Amino acid sequence: MKLLVVVVLGLVVLAAARPSDIIDIEEDHLEHEQEGVPGTAVEGEYSWVAPDGNEYKVKYVADHLGYRVLEDNVVPEVPELEDY
Repeated sequence: MKLLVVVVLGLVVLAAARPSDIIDIEEDHLEHEQEGVPGTAVEGEYSWVAPDGNEYKVKYVADHLGYRVLEDNVVPEVPELEDY
């Protein structure tokens, strides 16, 4: 979990430090792509390979409604509760 927080914070810092309308970063175990207008609306996705070998992906949008994850395989789905 700490690794996830460090990676996400690192990506946010990279996005804030690079004022372009497209981010395209590809490293050995990390990839981040973003399109849009900084400060207005962007959409993108990032992925990384964890030390255990699993690949995690997040697709998101950030606009006037805030940052929203559209799709991911990072957080496990919570099973629905059955009616009692």
